[in-house]
Amino acid sequence: MYDFHLHSNFSVDCKVPPEDMVKEAIKMGMKAICFTDHIDLSLDQDKSKNVLFNIEDYIKEINKLKYTYINEIEVLKGVEFGLQLGLIDKYNELSKNPFDFILCSIHSINGERIFSREKSFDKDYEAGQVRYYTEMLEVLKNFDSFDSLAHIDFIDRYYKYKDIEYKFTDAAKEIVYEILKVLIDKEKALEINTAALRFNMKSFHPQDDILDMYKSLGGELITVGSDAHYKEDLAYGIKDAEKYLKEKGFKYLYIYKKRRPYPIHL
Repeated sequence: MYDFHLHSNFSVDCKVPPEDMVKEAIKMGMKAICFTDHIDLSLDQDKSKNVLFNIEDYIKEINKLKYTYINEIEVLKGVEFGLQLGLIDKYNELSKNPFDFILCSIHSINGERIFSREKSFDKDYEAGQVRYYTEMLEVLKNFDSFDSLAHIDFIDRYYKYKDIEYKFTDAAKEIVYEILKVLIDKEKALEINTAALRFNMKSFHPQDDILDMYKSLGGELITVGSDAHYKEDLAYGIKDAEKYLKEKGFKYLYIYKKRRPYPIHL
């Protein structure tokens, strides 16, 4: 098994030391894991609002684990960028660090975190979807320094959390279609994120409609991750995701080393 979306205590929302995650992965017989700790910069001038770890310390720690456990598992160092328009130049600079893998996520729009206490996403359901996917499309058009788009329909978690009946609107579908074309044109991967199952959602991220659309457009690059923040969530749903991909007609999932994709036959 391969898990290419997991966190450690280098992320503000995780308390698990990286070595504990590695040891758990070894117990599970996993072949490789890639840490993707959070960097979410703020549009606010107050730098204290940035979610940012010490990259030098992070790289040193993950490299140490890589060589300590080299005969038992492959340990790779990645990052999850929380992109927003207006911050692209800063993320381009951060991407120059020697990461193996970079995930691109949308957690905030115009400074407002999707899971914040603000209620603007509640006011107009369809407008909220359009706002989210429009931001994503504009980011992807203008940002190349990443490898895979994480949990493309992350906003669905918000509506599930708010107990709002979810519908993938026609307006949203049109924008997602353009997003997927950008990914394919730029040779970027789409992530299957199994965390959706832990949120009692009906499918992985992305939902069936989006994955089917990606496949129909010729998309082939797929990464798989659990989005684990706890040891017990490591590799959660990964085997099911691999089976699901095979049923959808995909032949490979991809792992990344030094920002290059490598196919793994399903």
